[in-house]
Amino acid sequence: MLKFDFARNALRYLLKEYKIREIYIPYYLCNVIRHVIFKEGTKLRFYHIDNDFFPVETFPPNSYILYPNYFGICGKNVNKLSKLYPQLIIDNAHAFYAEPQGFASFNSAKKFLPVESGAYLLYKGEKNTFLPDFERRKVFDSYHKHFSASNKLKIDIDNNSIPFCYPYLAETIEEADKLAYELIGKGLEIYRYWNNLPESYNEYKFYSRLVPIPLNRNKIIPELSNSIQQDSLLRQTGVQGI
Repeated sequence: MLKFDFARNALRYLLKEYKIREIYIPYYLCNVIRHVIFKEGTKLRFYHIDNDFFPVETFPPNSYILYPNYFGICGKNVNKLSKLYPQLIIDNAHAFYAEPQGFASFNSAKKFLPVESGAYLLYKGEKNTFLPDFERRKVFDSYHKHFSASNKLKIDIDNNSIPFCYPYLAETIEEADKLAYELIGKGLEIYRYWNNLPESYNEYKFYSRLVPIPLNRNKIIPELSNSIQQDSLLRQTGVQGI
């Protein structure tokens, strides 16, 4: 496990160390990552993703492929892709506690821990030694219980995943904007990911209609506070909720 200041520099190390001349990356991706690859002179090949964040195309077997574990809920996608592509690189910036799969993976500590910087590069077979924050997962589960009926995103997450946020896909842009303003009014910090994409792209709905709700236990939606506290009490006493 190698330590870096930021996730982008972990990726930069991989590009240089393994002389990666070409890499597949998704259209729906942080601009910082795209710029790092471009600056290193690596050829970019873009791919689309479907409604479940899974690539819609088949890649050449030995290609280098960057796949983000979007919002930390795409562990099952990572499992499938790692069995198909030995040179898969996982961007776990949204899944700090995930175990490495594929060829290599990198994460970002500052999105999960009270630190200014810190990122780790892990290769397949290495162990992520950071203890999972299960309190964060409890908040995620409570949000999912509250929003799942209206969330247009199908969330199929394994029991061990600790997500970065709760991604809520609204039916319309207006609904997404309204929810974002309401959450900001309740003290939550809401960011929209990432830059604008053409409306003809499937990914456009993620840019325009997806509201990532932070899993900060100290700043949760007031109407869920009692529910989360009750769930925690039930787990501590060994009583299962209905």
